[in-house]
Formats: sequence, structure tokens, C-alpha cells
Amino acid sequence: MNGTEPFESTVLDLPIGASFRSGKSAVRRLILPRPLTADVLTSPQGQIVVAGMFRTANGIGRAALSCYRALRAEGLDPIAVDLSGLFNQVDVASPVPLQEMPADRNGTLILYANAPETERALMGLGLRRWHKWRIIGAWAWELATTPADWARQTCYLSEIWAPSRFVQQTFESQFALPVHTVPHYLPVHAHTKAWPTPANRGDTTLRVLTIADGRSSFHRKNLLATMQMFSKAFPNNEPVHLTVKCRNLSLYKYYESAVMAYADKDPRIDVIDRSFSEEEQTHLLWNSDIVVSSHRAEGFGMHLAEAMAAGRATMATGWSGNLEFMTDQNSALLPYVLKLVDDPSGIYKSMPDARWADVNIDAGSLALRELYDSPRKRHVVATTARRDVSASLRSRTYSEALGIIA
Repeated sequence: MNGTEPFESTVLDLPIGASFRSGKSAVRRLILPRPLTADVLTSPQGQIVVAGMFRTANGIGRAALSCYRALRAEGLDPIAVDLSGLFNQVDVASPVPLQEMPADRNGTLILYANAPETERALMGLGLRRWHKWRIIGAWAWELATTPADWARQTCYLSEIWAPSRFVQQTFESQFALPVHTVPHYLPVHAHTKAWPTPANRGDTTLRVLTIADGRSSFHRKNLLATMQMFSKAFPNNEPVHLTVKCRNLSLYKYYESAVMAYADKDPRIDVIDRSFSEEEQTHLLWNSDIVVSSHRAEGFGMHLAEAMAAGRATMATGWSGNLEFMTDQNSALLPYVLKLVDDPSGIYKSMPDARWADVNIDAGSLALRELYDSPRKRHVVATTARRDVSASLRSRTYSEALGIIA
């Protein structure tokens, strides 16, 4: 899920019978807290805790990090509590100091774990019936409908934070509790590096980047469409290079085979399959000219916002959560048609009426070619993007949602 990615719940439990899992869930419901409701909530009382996967290089881990940094930027003193070990998702070092969950009876918890992980996260954090906490579920999702079993998890939450209006509308239509749009905070560096050109980079290559995590569904991220756009845009061995940055590609052998077979046909395409630290990810963005997403659906699109904050040109499907910050002026938005969801990975199973976007590959290749042929247009698009992200993805959005700043 978005930038914020779903991990498969099958890895969270031992291979035991469904009846035992159902019983375990029933026990959790008996002992877990009932959070403060909207009619008794005022400004935050007690410690503010941001709980998430700070040692995980996926979208929902970076979302927790953004929240923590935003609250710090507003002069608050939140505690960062890590959930990576609880969900067997440790793959990078935390860039911020971590602490244990406080034993306080009252407080505010901002929980960056999606609906299927909510019960387990609250158990792991030690919250029980006698605790009176404001519990905020910072959930990510990508479609206009949610799985049927998500509604049951809302009984543990005071409210939900959605990363975009697209996701907020989905949640509001299906859940009977307050839902607020709280876009992720992306700081814009005060001193950006020079605009990348062949002259200041030392080569004549235009560098294109696309990013995906297999646990967020490679079919949703649609890497193969970006690869096809790239090849169609540059058929004559132009000085261009496409980096396909993945996580967990090797877990999905059928998709790995298709990606590697396509890359083998074009020596200008490079595939990387591993987790990057925050520093490595930033370096990758800084050394790219254009960042492309041919996604079928996004809850937000963290890597696109990060690229825009870094002053890079972006190109993406013109549908879903990325429209929270992408426009025709600050990005190249691609046309699409909506189709029924078909995801062989099984991440979006049991959703027969759900739809997502199928991007127009020909239009994408033309847009990519235009950005290649016109360095001036690339520069205008990228500088507009950096300005817009600075204005819209603000640190104070979180404190406003908490009721600290009116």
C-alpha cells in the first residue's frame, strides 16, 4: 500500500487452523482498549507516540518517519516506537532514535500499521482495556473500496488518518468514524544541488528511475509498463538509462522472470532488487533526471513526492492518491482507462468489483520523449514541483489534525 505498502498477513501467524486464529482474535478483542471517542477528545493529553516500522524501507515505514519529523519540526517531542521486529520487517537501521512504548494510562498514539495489522500492533505495544488513549490509525490504501474485514478493526481507533483525499473518500464511505486527510510531510532542502545536466554530471546520459516493492503488488506498481514506455520512447540507442529499483522482486518469481527478460533485451535498463537505506534512496533520487510511475493505483505515492521535493521531473498515471500533490503543471500526468482489478499476487483478492487504472503506454512514451527532447521543459516542471510540494506537504498538517494548531 502506498507509499505506504501492504505486507502479507500470512507471514504474521504460524500455519495454524483458521478456528484457532479466530479464537486468538476474539481474545484480543476482549483485552484490547476501547479508544477515546471523538465526542470526548480535546487537545492531546500526555505523551504523543508515533509507532511504525522505522527499520523498514517501505512506504509505510517512511510515512511514520515523516510524521515523527513533522511533529519535531513543529516543536513537539514525540516518541518513536518501532514495530519492524514485531512484523519481521527489519531491513535497515532507523534514522531516528527509538524508545519503548510508555506505560502511561493516557496519551496519543499515531499508529502506522494497516488494518490487518492493527490488533497485533496494539497487543505488541502493550495497550489494554484500562488504558484511555486516543488511538489514530494512519492507514494507507489504494482503491475506491476496502476489504470487507477492515471495518472490524475500526473499533480500536478514535479516528483514521488518510494520506490523500482519494483515500479519505474511500474510508469515509465505508467506516463509521472520523477520517481526516493528513498528507505525508516531505521537507524541501534549503540548498538544492545543481539541476542535473550532462555537463555537470560528467556524462551525456538522461537517467530515468522507477521504484516498486513486491509486497505492494508489482501489478499495481506496473513496472513492465514503464519499461515498455522507455523502450518505445528511445528506439535508436539514445544516451538514456532506466533504473528499475525494486524490493522483494525475488519473492515473486513469475514477475521477476518477466522483468529480467525485458531488461535483458535492452542494455540501458538496470534492475536493482534490495532494500536501500534512506541515504541510498536520497542519492538515487538526486542522480535521476526523471522519476516515472505507471501505477494502476496509489494511496499517496511517497517516492513521487520525494522526487518532486528533490527538484526532479516526475511522470505518473493521472489517477488516485498521487493527485493530492501532482498536477498538469508540476508533473506529466498520463491518460488511463479504469479496469477491474486483476492481481495474480493475491494481495487484492476477494474484491470482485474493485477497479484500477490501466495507463496508456503510447502516451507515456511520447511524454517521456518530450521530457528528453526539452531540457527546458524538464527544468520548468521540476522547479514547479519543488515549489508546490513545499507549499502543500507541510509539517504543520499533523499538528493541525491533532488539534494542537487551529
